[in-house]
Amino acid sequence: MAKRQPVSATTIAAVAAEFAGHPLEAERAAAYAAAYEPILRAFEQLRRLPLKNVEPACVFTPGEARRD
Repeated sequence: MAKRQPVSATTIAAVAAEFAGHPLEAERAAAYAAAYEPILRAFEQLRRLPLKNVEPACVFTPGEARRD
């Protein structure tokens, strides 16, 4: 997997304008970029964990309701 580039205010502003039709001023785009970057770094750290064959701690298996 290629190394991810940090998210920039320019990217945030372009995506907001092009895909959402909502242009952002530079200060707001910079604030969003500053908020998103730590979240994206946390995702990278989670992806590095050796969890290939590990099930989640809680597994929900839907079933029919019992009528006792």
